[in-house]
Amino acid sequence: MISRRIAAQGAAALVLSSVLGTPSESRATEHSKKTFVLVHGAWHGGWCWKMVREQLEEQGHRVFSPSLTGLGDRQHLRSPEINLDTHISDVANLMIWEDLDNIVLVGHSYGGVIISGVCDTHKDRVAHAIFLDAIVPDDGDTVLRGGTKEIAEKNFGPLEDGYLAHAREPISFGVPDHMTEELAWLRRNVTPQPLGTWLQPISLPNGGSDGVARTFIYCSDKPALSPAQEARLQAFRNEPTWEYKELPCGHDSMIILPAETAQMFARIADGS
Repeated sequence: MISRRIAAQGAAALVLSSVLGTPSESRATEHSKKTFVLVHGAWHGGWCWKMVREQLEEQGHRVFSPSLTGLGDRQHLRSPEINLDTHISDVANLMIWEDLDNIVLVGHSYGGVIISGVCDTHKDRVAHAIFLDAIVPDDGDTVLRGGTKEIAEKNFGPLEDGYLAHAREPISFGVPDHMTEELAWLRRNVTPQPLGTWLQPISLPNGGSDGVARTFIYCSDKPALSPAQEARLQAFRNEPTWEYKELPCGHDSMIILPAETAQMFARIADGS
């Protein structure tokens, strides 16, 4: 079982404490309780938000962390027909059937593409969109640059059953080697990604998250960026329609720094 508090977080927690405040300071009042919908990235499932979800719920917030079709606990539904529309519908239908509005919508990594599609058609339900180390697509983009099966096979090796891409070994998503329990948990739970989600161009006729309050969170403990990646990041820092924040960890902050990630979400949602 993954512990709720990670003993190895000390240094990062000290760095963040002056910015985020203490956990007691961010505990939700009746007035500030929010509804969060947390959307995972490629190969992951709703399971990856376990510790963040617990932190937010302990603060009194309402939290949904669905697994997208074909992934995580819904891997039994995988098929070659799954594409971006499937996953966007997963989240949009959750919002509709649960009658959710004023939502804080979070997308991690690939999940940034999904929440962009959700915002495009359901802006009226989204109070704030948080892109956690995420892809922020333009209209017509594909997740996989070039958008072909051949490119997928070149990058990720043979496809299982002709359409399932496995994560590259060794699997870590930025979780450090010393976090052995968390790394083992991650590796047990990742599932192959349906290729259709990477090949379908996204349609954003209404500008995606344009017009929605939005924040980009960069997980900064990673190798140096390419010039193109650095330019993209600089755009988020400088663009007035974006708030920009950083977490001092690798890509999967929800596993590496769950308390700090949850606290940052709560403070963004509260406008602080």
